[in-house]
Amino acid sequence: MMHRRSLLAAAVSVMTALSLVLSGCGTKKEETPPPPSVHYGVADLETLVKAHPKYSEYFKLETEYNELLHQYQTERTKLIDVSSKQQKINAALADTARRTAAENELKTKVKAREDELNEGLKKLYDDIEKNHASKGTMKLETLTPEERAEMANLQMKLTVLGVTGDEKEQVKEELHKLMDLRTAREKADMAGWSADEMKQMSEAKEKAQAELEEYSSSTADEIRSRLESEGEADISQAEESFAENHEDWDNEWQSRIDQKQKQMAAVKKEIMEDIEKEAARLASEKNLDMIFSKYKANISADDVTGDLAGRIVNIQK
Repeated sequence: MMHRRSLLAAAVSVMTALSLVLSGCGTKKEETPPPPSVHYGVADLETLVKAHPKYSEYFKLETEYNELLHQYQTERTKLIDVSSKQQKINAALADTARRTAAENELKTKVKAREDELNEGLKKLYDDIEKNHASKGTMKLETLTPEERAEMANLQMKLTVLGVTGDEKEQVKEELHKLMDLRTAREKADMAGWSADEMKQMSEAKEKAQAELEEYSSSTADEIRSRLESEGEADISQAEESFAENHEDWDNEWQSRIDQKQKQMAAVKKEIMEDIEKEAARLASEKNLDMIFSKYKANISADDVTGDLAGRIVNIQK
């Protein structure tokens, strides 16, 4: 669709092309030398368009078109805002559910890996105990169930939830306290052992702990990456859902806007055709080679705006 300014701009090229045609019209009976001078005319196209009897109709259609666009954009913005809020609510619910599932998944995988490492430590403990008359029993976990649950929660905060700042330092401090407590209790299991045996067991436990922490960290990274990908997928699906759910609404609006554009185009075409016809007649009557509707300065051309406007305003429609 072209607005009034676009209409006027388009007419410029039409009238210029028309003027070129006018300069060569007529049937030549014999060869004649070129005229001693070229005669030009100028006209203000905006004045001509506004003089046309159909201009008021075009202006009315243009106003209705702009109002339609404004209403469409306003209602669409409201729909997007409502949809966006609902999407955020749904995303928050989905995120909470995914985080809970992720936490349980991490705990399960880490516990399974911990059990594997503890089996290796238990075998080493039993091998060392064979050298002693008094047989002891290794406790694979010296923390209480409550202390183990607290340690798991602290590890989750560091790995999956990614706490930062002062909270992160506090979590690390509490986690280290629990780990030190577990180490202190484990030393009681090695009573009567030689220094080398205690060192061998301590190094084995430290290695197992390092492996468990590395496994926990890498597994947490994988889960976190998956959560982020699922979150991005939710946003993309929400955008597609909005487009699908409002497709009929949008198509109806586009149909109304397109219909108004066609009405404007029909009136615009009629106005421009009438201006072209009257310009051609006037150029012929005044022996003008060209009539320009766009120019920087009028030096020697005849201003025919008044003559053309007088003809156009009296067109019977």
